[in-house]
Amino acid sequence: MIYGIIDLMHSDPLYFSLKNDIDIRRESAKDILNDIEHGKIDAGMVSLVSFLRSKLNLVKTGNIHTLSNTISTVLISRKNHLKNSMEIGVTSMTETTSFYLSLILNKMNIKFKFKKSNYIDADNILNENDYALVIGDEALKVYSYKYNILMDIGYEFSRLYNLAPVYAVTASKYNLSKDDIDIINNGIKNSKNFVGKSIEKNRDKIKMNVLEYYYKAIIYDYNFEVENTINFIRNNFPNNI
Repeated sequence: MIYGIIDLMHSDPLYFSLKNDIDIRRESAKDILNDIEHGKIDAGMVSLVSFLRSKLNLVKTGNIHTLSNTISTVLISRKNHLKNSMEIGVTSMTETTSFYLSLILNKMNIKFKFKKSNYIDADNILNENDYALVIGDEALKVYSYKYNILMDIGYEFSRLYNLAPVYAVTASKYNLSKDDIDIINNGIKNSKNFVGKSIEKNRDKIKMNVLEYYYKAIIYDYNFEVENTINFIRNNFPNNI
């Protein structure tokens, strides 16, 4: 089996846990989706919103979610605070998180507009906009600089909707065998043994205390909380996806 794992820090422990058991491709979530659709890989993690737009099968195994705080999905600015009307810079990588943010801002009765940026880093997005939505590795970097961190998207989504924020799920064009799923699930169980290695790999780029907190927050198991969130979005917001 060839399995796609997103090439961001959140997936490092799972990658280290699985890399000797299956053929792994580390790519962006968008490239993984494309490779699955074109039969280049058997399965892989894709963004939740992209999956719901696709015709791929959900595989109830590895995913990226947290119970609440996510750390790596943040709305930031340089000097501004939340306002009644906001223009927010987003990127092609923030599709699922942008959707969560739209739910949050609608709930708060804040008018907003998302503006697509060609950049992914906070500094360049904020050169174009008063507000920026940054995720993944770039979001972890903001804790080393003096930005206004206005919102942890995962925390606000869980607080307002009482659901776990799910960012990526495993998808496949065909049904995976039980043996293949078991390999991934065993890798998930063992991934906690590779947190230290993942922290060591990334400590030159991200503060140690941020990494330690981050890897405690990230969860790969498929459980009822993940299923509840997927069903909530699929059943209640089909026109928004």
